[in-house]
Amino acid sequence: MTGRRPWLLLGALWLLLGLVMAAWVSVDRRPPEWDHANHLERALHCHRILLGPDRGLGEVLEISSFYPPLAICAAGLAYVLFPVVPLTAQAVMWGFLGLGLASVFTLGRRLWDAETGLLAAFFLGTAPFVLFSLINFQVDLPLAAMVALALYVLARTEGFAHPAWSLACGLVLGLGMLTKPTFAGYVLAPLLWTLRPVLSSRRRLGLFALALSIAVALALPWYGPRLIALPMQVSNRSFSFAAAEGHAPVLTAGALLFYPRLLAPQFGILAGVLALWGLWALRRDRPARGLLWGATLVPIVLWSLIRNKNLRYSLPVLPAAALVAAAGLRALPGAWRRAALWACLAAGLLQISMASFAVPFPPALALLGAPIVFHHAPSGGDWQHARILADLSRESRGRPVTVGVVPNYNFLSVSTLRYEAVRRALPLTFARGWEGMPFGVDFAVTKTGSQGPSFTAAKPERIMRAFAEDPYLAAAYPVVAGYDLPDGSRAELRVRRLAPLEGVAPEEIARRLTEDPARLLAAHARDTAGLTARLEYDPVAIRAGRVRRLVVEAASALVGEAARRDRSSLRVRDVRLVIDDLLFDARRLVETGQLAVLDLGALRIERLTLLEEDLREFLRGQPGGAGVTVRLGEGAADIRVTRLRPSVAARVQAGPASAGRPVTLAARDVRLGPVPVPGPLVDWVVRHFDPTLRLRRLPVAVSIAPIQVKPGRIEIGPPS
Repeated sequence: MTGRRPWLLLGALWLLLGLVMAAWVSVDRRPPEWDHANHLERALHCHRILLGPDRGLGEVLEISSFYPPLAICAAGLAYVLFPVVPLTAQAVMWGFLGLGLASVFTLGRRLWDAETGLLAAFFLGTAPFVLFSLINFQVDLPLAAMVALALYVLARTEGFAHPAWSLACGLVLGLGMLTKPTFAGYVLAPLLWTLRPVLSSRRRLGLFALALSIAVALALPWYGPRLIALPMQVSNRSFSFAAAEGHAPVLTAGALLFYPRLLAPQFGILAGVLALWGLWALRRDRPARGLLWGATLVPIVLWSLIRNKNLRYSLPVLPAAALVAAAGLRALPGAWRRAALWACLAAGLLQISMASFAVPFPPALALLGAPIVFHHAPSGGDWQHARILADLSRESRGRPVTVGVVPNYNFLSVSTLRYEAVRRALPLTFARGWEGMPFGVDFAVTKTGSQGPSFTAAKPERIMRAFAEDPYLAAAYPVVAGYDLPDGSRAELRVRRLAPLEGVAPEEIARRLTEDPARLLAAHARDTAGLTARLEYDPVAIRAGRVRRLVVEAASALVGEAARRDRSSLRVRDVRLVIDDLLFDARRLVETGQLAVLDLGALRIERLTLLEEDLREFLRGQPGGAGVTVRLGEGAADIRVTRLRPSVAARVQAGPASAGRPVTLAARDVRLGPVPVPGPLVDWVVRHFDPTLRLRRLPVAVSIAPIQVKPGRIEIGPPS
């Protein structure tokens, strides 16, 4: 098979998959789930950056702290050229799939012949989980395409003997790392195999160094500011979060058999069998075996040794697995090979229908504990996002408001609603379900029935019980709209609307707020001394729970979440806080004696003293405080972080408010271990440990009086 015919057949396969994708998207009305919605939201942010007057690279690099921008901003760029609709985003996935198919075909042709390359591309394009990824917006299909391209380019370098392909390799490696950090795990073993002849030639070693320099230069602008924090994020996702989600412990049978057990539903039953046979058959194929063994076996072993398991993590292995399966079929005897070829073609076409539309419905295999084909049929059910957002816009009259989304259901969660609101450019801020009272929440979206995965359902279920059992909460957030959902449950939109309290004098409400502040503030401050509260209020407004100003003073108090056993409290002294526009539930206060603070307009810390020994005690009781030591001196604090290697030491001064933070920190004399950090890199190191960066997300405006650091103490404002 020579000339243009293989490319025409490959193009026909790609076009067929594009038609399947377009048909699926035209039928399905479900909103994107969780991470899918988050990626699409980031694509919208990238789109608006690209349309902005500055088009700043820095803003693009800051779109996500964990996901690099290549695939996400490819969708953002597509939105510049085409409408912001689901089909545009999925067309980007289709484009990456085309890149993966072409890479697999050309690599198969180079290793063997065009027929084998075409068969490998067919195995990849008809793999059930590839079809699932084609109709959902995730970065793992682009990652698989970049892995396939990297394998092809590595083969073309012939051990970094060719300058042009070596430069192309550096470019592809850099772009692969800008697709997802795990790219390195899929190409490291093939790269090491390719390096065998490099060490024997200075010319090859120079070309490899040049390729590596290009890759680092491309990836460093994104990875550089994250080089310290990213390993901690990867560790948390791989182990801590996986344990909370109930994944099987590492090295148990369930963990080790997860990917082998689901190979057939993910890749196709015939392709899976041929891939297993192909791994054995490759032992006699010296040019291909090292590259393909490294690209299939090493990543599977690597991902099996982390606790977090997901078929998305083994998806980038499928391009190499497709080549291995094609090699396995190629190694069969002639009659067997022809029969197997026709069976694979028929099975692949059937898999497209079964995986995309569940036609016919895939049967389940007891041996696998899963359907024979991974499938995700479209659904025309309306999850009412358009109506919910329209009602929110009407009830809020277009004002910026905060919406608490209680359920974490895959089609009704904070991620799905936030994405839809960003797509419509609505001035809405979305937050997850709350602990205690719904502080700062103007509207709440609730759902009956399932609240989402079991490992996240406890909080939503607790909030739903509170709405059912707490008459004060239900009265403070009456239902203004209801929506029937496709799963048989019902969503409701609630608005914070406090009715004025009749029959009680304003002075009585004020007295109840101020006569015993230690009891009322017990959830936020304990072991208090000299605690007092004074009010400025309008007699009419206080009946509806509004106070113009509340001034709280204390000689000493422990502040923090008393209910959190994994957190210590902080002792503060000589305190004066001023709260503007306090909103509370007046009816609950008068009838039960409980203070439920629902919102604040602004909070000012006018005076506060923090002693060094109190700060040390607080840090010892914090999960992130282990290995952090602080010594307060004249004008600055000497801070040392030893829980990471190398350790970090710096002299830190407090500065004025900036960029949404009520206080900033300036560091100097920064050291990583014994090595001084050059001035231009100081911010790059300190940003990983600067706690004031989190203050940009505070739900209320906070201001802090001038701060003075003195030996053994920090003083805010003038002393009393």
